Amino acid sequence: MLNNGKCEALQAVNEAAFVLQELVLYLDTHPRCTAGLSRYQQAKEAYHQAVEAYVMQYGPLMFDQVQADGCWQWVETPWPWEMED
Repeated sequence: MLNNGKCEALQAVNEAAFVLQELVLYLDTHPRCTAGLSRYQQAKEAYHQAVEAYVMQYGPLMFDQVQADGCWQWVETPWPWEMED
């Protein structure tokens, strides 16, 4: 059974990453666009918030988000693509 909350949290991360990447591509061709730079900062913050929310609720998405307190927790939770309860 899929965990809908986990799916939604991962979808939020993916959507925020997509927006951020699109803004990076835009800024590559419009480096002095102040509106683009402002939206980039907003998108970057939204991405970090989405990642933080996912990590707090479901565990790390990347190895550098592991809290190594006494053991290596990276392998203790399901992988992000393993949508289990």
